[in-house]
Amino acid sequence: FAEQVRREAQIPTMTVGLITKAQEAEDLIASGKVDMICIGRGAMWDPRFAWHAAEALGAEAQYAPKMMACHPKLRPQVFPGRAS
Repeated sequence: FAEQVRREAQIPTMTVGLITKAQEAEDLIASGKVDMICIGRGAMWDPRFAWHAAEALGAEAQYAPKMMACHPKLRPQVFPGRAS
């Protein structure tokens, strides 16, 4: 539906609905079908969805200074093979 609105009205659109994986979100944006996505259940299930999605897609997400202790690169013994 969002794709049709975007195409016919030529306005930016957003889509929602059971987006729970980083690659799903990336594919929707990269396809040009939508301009942005909104994540509800995915973020409720994984409150750190943005961090995990960035890692899965090979990007680096910003961490608030107070949260840097959570970054996997600071605890390689706990998170082997994770973001470096």
